[in-house]
Amino acid sequence: MFVLVVMCAGYCCTGFAQNCKSSSKPTWTEAVYYVDAGCASEFPAPNQPLVIKFGPNGRMSIAGKTIHLRGPRVEAPAMVSWSPKSDVFFINDGQGSGMTSTFRLFRIKGTQIYEDKAVEKAAVSLYRRRTGCNRSALDPNVYGFGWAEDGGKIYLLVQATVHEPCGSPYQFISLVVRTSDGTILETLTEEHTKERFGSQLPSSLFME
Repeated sequence: MFVLVVMCAGYCCTGFAQNCKSSSKPTWTEAVYYVDAGCASEFPAPNQPLVIKFGPNGRMSIAGKTIHLRGPRVEAPAMVSWSPKSDVFFINDGQGSGMTSTFRLFRIKGTQIYEDKAVEKAAVSLYRRRTGCNRSALDPNVYGFGWAEDGGKIYLLVQATVHEPCGSPYQFISLVVRTSDGTILETLTEEHTKERFGSQLPSSLFME
């Protein structure tokens, strides 16, 4: 199951995080990279002289840029991915445990970097409407896992949590989101997710 894969990605890495071997390394796809707790990490942009840096204390920075967070500080274990155009990046925030994932999108405008929470909110809202879960159920996990070639679209996986899930545990959908304004362009079922994105996601996601 995908949640278990992510947990292992965070914790199996922290099992040897003392030497930080996995930090800054690709996840199951070359588009997304690990940030291990307690490890310094650097993520150069594909075609701009920009580098996302995480200190051992988890603080995120980009030289010459001011980052405006619209939530708490990013807490590793986490995952990072640059847009091919280097004007946007996302972080799958493990919130210090890796048991959950919050999708956090950042847009670069001049010397300022602004966090855009609209995509995360739209993905969660759509999933909850489709599932029809109780209000007391926890919001699903949202993971970014790739981009369309030009960076104009983001691929998301939205999955129920292990505890107090919205719908059946491990239930998921995938979304195609327009990068420029966060509009959800496509919603894919589990079957269609496998057909279209099976090569970009862990094979364990599709095990029955």
